[in-house]
Amino acid sequence: MVTTFNLFTSIAWIVAGIISAIISVLFLIKNPKKRLNQLFSSGFISWSLSLLFNGINFAVAYRSLAAANIFRDLGVATGILSAAILLLSAIGIYFGAESLHWILYVVLGLISVTSIVIGVLNDWVVIDGLGGFKTTDNLLGKSFVQIIPAVFVISGAILLIITYFTLTNKTAKKRIGYFTIGFSTIILGLFMFLVDSFVNISPYLFPSLAIITWLTGPLLMLAGFYVKVETSSQIHSEQRTGLHKTETLDPKH
Repeated sequence: MVTTFNLFTSIAWIVAGIISAIISVLFLIKNPKKRLNQLFSSGFISWSLSLLFNGINFAVAYRSLAAANIFRDLGVATGILSAAILLLSAIGIYFGAESLHWILYVVLGLISVTSIVIGVLNDWVVIDGLGGFKTTDNLLGKSFVQIIPAVFVISGAILLIITYFTLTNKTAKKRIGYFTIGFSTIILGLFMFLVDSFVNISPYLFPSLAIITWLTGPLLMLAGFYVKVETSSQIHSEQRTGLHKTETLDPKH
């Protein structure tokens, strides 16, 4: 029999994943030919898929643990890839899209693949002893499934924060502000689950807050893409004063 908590988890994560994916596609459509748009959208679509797969694994666990673990592995893989892609997008904003050399893709790709392999071998769906199911708390698995992706996202958020405080163009700064807060919701959601491990108030409270923050992220990113920046001549004037060159300040981005 499906426990109430597992039912809540499945429905909440599946719905959140679908909504987040739709929003992510919307800001790709905003300008699909620009690399930074492609990276941001791909990162959040991958993150949305990880939510969706993690919701499905609890839905199917009652019929097949093998199937549940396949979806868990897919959730782990898409979650790690999303963090790596979002870091690439943050690097592109801070240093400029031209800085995204193929070597950077290879390095982050190798780290991601290594993390995925070690993660899926040390993280799986098990019976929780209360009639339901949970994912394991294996330390090695958590290190590669949660800690390394968190480092990726935190590093990207730091680059966006530095970019925000570097800019003097008010409208460009507003856009980066939306990106930074939206980007950081992933960290906030992970923090909610960390707090949930130590604070026993309600099993539904912090997971619900985490899902809400993760839905807020793509919405803020989409809002950021609709913020109009000032003319290119004004931007070039700022660049001559020593600011970082970034293609994100172009209204087309």
